[in-house]
Amino acid sequence: MDSIYDYLDMLEDILEGGKAVPFSNKVSIEKGKIFDVLGDIRLNLPNEIRQAQRIIEDHDKIIADARQKSSAILKEAESTAQMMTSSHEVYKMASAQATDMMDDAKKSARDMRLNAMDYADEIIAKTETMIREAMANLDQQHRILDEYFAQTVDVLYANRQELRGNQ
Repeated sequence: MDSIYDYLDMLEDILEGGKAVPFSNKVSIEKGKIFDVLGDIRLNLPNEIRQAQRIIEDHDKIIADARQKSSAILKEAESTAQMMTSSHEVYKMASAQATDMMDDAKKSARDMRLNAMDYADEIIAKTETMIREAMANLDQQHRILDEYFAQTVDVLYANRQELRGNQ
């Protein structure tokens, strides 16, 4: 299975394949099948969470790389500026270039950081949505099972009363 959606599809298939309970809109399903799918979900869900964690780590690495590159660019600009200080006009030009390079490096680092944050946020939001959908589906299935079992207990009780002649 690659996706939580595949597991949700399996749960739907199990429900659709269940035997209809006469005189109701309920179905009878094998509890073991549901528990197997839920177990698979539990086993695979942490992978998606680990994937989100790796994205966050990649985000930190991208920011660190951007800082390192901007630092290297700044050092290079300073070195170039020092070598060109022999002439006043050359010094002015080098200073302007160094300022432009620093501004470009800062802008580039900021853009990379913002893009990495947006990407990480998007992946985390998708993971959150999938988990919320799985939780909602599981809650719904639990309610359906509770209703089915309550109705079954009521039917059994009524049958016992009928057998005893206590109608």
